[in-house]
Amino acid sequence: MKREKFIQEMEKHGDALVTYRSAKSRKLKYNVCTMEFDNKYIQSKRNRARPNEHQVLTWCWDTDSFRLLVPENVVSVIPLSAILK
Repeated sequence: MKREKFIQEMEKHGDALVTYRSAKSRKLKYNVCTMEFDNKYIQSKRNRARPNEHQVLTWCWDTDSFRLLVPENVVSVIPLSAILK
């Protein structure tokens, strides 16, 4: 997935289930992520990650941490609301 398309999808959905291919093992993995950092809980956490031009900074609810995702490895972005109904 292209970086701009990934950012557009994340902004449209808010929270989403992001499935991606691991750079090391090439296995499919997933995280429940958001790019909306205006939450007091997220703001209380320390962010040490610094994205480069190939990465996007997200907050992962399932790992309770910031994560740098490479959009080129992303297979799908499914809105969390579609899963939870």
